[in-house]
Amino acid sequence: MTRGLRGPLFRANVIPFLNSERIAMSELLHPFAGKGTSQRIALLRAIHEHGSISAAARQCQLSYKAAWQHIDNINNLSPQPLVARLTGGKGGGGTRLTALGEQLLDAWEKTGVALQAGSMQERQTLALLGRLAVRTSARNQLAGEISHIQRGAVNDTITLRLPGGSQLQAQITRESCDELALHEGGHAIALIKASWITLALPQAAAQIAIANRLPGKVGRITAGLVNSEVIVTLPGGYSLCAMVDNDSLASLAIAVDDAVCALFSSQSVILGILD
Repeated sequence: MTRGLRGPLFRANVIPFLNSERIAMSELLHPFAGKGTSQRIALLRAIHEHGSISAAARQCQLSYKAAWQHIDNINNLSPQPLVARLTGGKGGGGTRLTALGEQLLDAWEKTGVALQAGSMQERQTLALLGRLAVRTSARNQLAGEISHIQRGAVNDTITLRLPGGSQLQAQITRESCDELALHEGGHAIALIKASWITLALPQAAAQIAIANRLPGKVGRITAGLVNSEVIVTLPGGYSLCAMVDNDSLASLAIAVDDAVCALFSSQSVILGILD
């Protein structure tokens, strides 16, 4: 199966300034040009006002889980996290916008609002951006820089470096690699379904032969009747979502802030770019 995506606006979500101190706001605003613009901006604004994800979710009429899913996706598609979680303190912690998040919100207030309130042609253009933007059912969407390509006779292995320093590998057909024009120093988005990720404790993970072994800490656990959703926080504030059956979760005996490794095959990673 060919695991590659290409679309007329897919690169808009890949920020080409991962190693630069300057980040172009026009590029950063691209992920907010689609159908969910108002909701995502409203969520960021509410977090800025209340300093609480639960209060922001209520204001935006979102469930707590849905609000965090929006934040996870926004953070993972940005060169730096836009929302940070605070722990401890007199108020028991909270949630706030990072400096970059505040800059984006300010840029939207100055630019995005003007676009939405502009002429009919400008509004139609903004709507067109939303229709062309690629949306997927994959729970994990991680933007990064291609650090290495290992060529093979049939399949190529692509190493993607994430902004926080973690690296992951994707194996795609050589035909797909050529068709997407992937190259070292270029950028791509990795799509990984939550059900394709398994979790292991660090010591056990070291003994497992698998292409991707990303260390992190348990960010939060949302329990279900059969399966539970586990968010693994990676270095730099990025995250992965794993769907784990409750028996496996019980055997791991993990809790928030415990060290854990996310394991997944290189063949479980779909790569996408945007022309």
